[in-house]
Amino acid sequence: MRYLTGVVILIAATMACSHPQNRAAASPTSPSAIDGASTIAFVGGVAGPMDVLFPPRNESFVFRNDLEGKYQSLGRPLTQTYVDREGEVVWMQEYIRYRVNGCDHNTAIQRVLAQIDGASAGGVCGAPPDGQILFPSRADSLDMRRVLESKYQAMGRPLTSTYVDLEGSAIWIQEYERYRVNSCDHATAEAKVFSQIDGGPVPPTCFVACTLLVSPARVDVFDPATSGTFEVRPSQAGCNLGWTASSDASWLTIPSSFTTGTGFTTVPYSVGQNVGGSRSAKIHVAWSGGSADFVVNQGGTPYQGSFTLTDPFRGPGATSECWFRSLSTPCNFTATANLPGSGNYTYTWTATYINGTQKTVALTTSATPNFSFSDTCGTTDATAEGSPADLNVTLTITDSAGNTITLTSGQGNQPALVVRRFTC
Repeated sequence: MRYLTGVVILIAATMACSHPQNRAAASPTSPSAIDGASTIAFVGGVAGPMDVLFPPRNESFVFRNDLEGKYQSLGRPLTQTYVDREGEVVWMQEYIRYRVNGCDHNTAIQRVLAQIDGASAGGVCGAPPDGQILFPSRADSLDMRRVLESKYQAMGRPLTSTYVDLEGSAIWIQEYERYRVNSCDHATAEAKVFSQIDGGPVPPTCFVACTLLVSPARVDVFDPATSGTFEVRPSQAGCNLGWTASSDASWLTIPSSFTTGTGFTTVPYSVGQNVGGSRSAKIHVAWSGGSADFVVNQGGTPYQGSFTLTDPFRGPGATSECWFRSLSTPCNFTATANLPGSGNYTYTWTATYINGTQKTVALTTSATPNFSFSDTCGTTDATAEGSPADLNVTLTITDSAGNTITLTSGQGNQPALVVRRFTC
């Protein structure tokens, strides 16, 4: 930003969370004395690249005139100073500008004195961190005001009368500027300063931290696959924080183009179908200084299935044992399920057991819910009482939409199964 001496240019005094880019400026000129009732039609600091924005100089000068009236109303005695009000406002603000932009006390003083002598404004020493702007100590500012007094005296400036002593001008000009660069307007900043002069506590600045939030913060969905959006919202206008987003579960996803962003963004998400119990996951949005989560709670699947074993040589009812008592003893299975896909289900069966040797029987992609295999009595491990052996059966049921349930004997609600080997 270029500051042009003698031209009224209004700039925003409020602070955004990210400071504006430094810009070049015109060469400064030393201020000359003016009548106390006048206003100065200048903008910001005298000159120079600037990271922290200061109020227009005419508003700072209005404050200094109002401060004069405030001290007079308090019955303060008149004092003498070589520094006129314009110079006080201009150079104290310029000193503070250097300080809040990374310069130490001595460097700031030397750069201001060089400008008073007609040199170009020096560059700032560094950008302050984002957030509320921190000011130099009051002792440092008072020291600067005393140096300024000596400088004006050495320049042969005449004495002028003021009700505001050096300490008061240093402290309260700095305090006014502190409120202004931290988002207070002129009237609010002046009121906050005057309340302190009247003995009140130090009011907070008007600065509101730049942050982000997600909206909504959570959603509850049912078991089918679904999709939606949530918003990343800045806390205030001009808050353009960069952020990253990531999911902590494979079934909750966002497009890769939305894993990073800046400021306000509508983020799409997808939720996979849930064929198990209820579950929860989150998309974590993080930025410098904070984070927030978008939480998805998904209900469990209502799908159910089962299979039963019957031994027709022993009766029609369901059983957990199949007895090999003939040369061809059948073991029959029937499955049920409530998967939502239209069309016929497919059934994939596998049964393993030992009857003399290890046996494995499989049936894949059957369109009926029935499965059967047969075996014989009289194997080497058969006994008259029927020696038992584990019968391990696994069934996977799939519907036309790709939904599946896998059932295994001895797991979940399925009972453990046995074959008994008898002599013939």
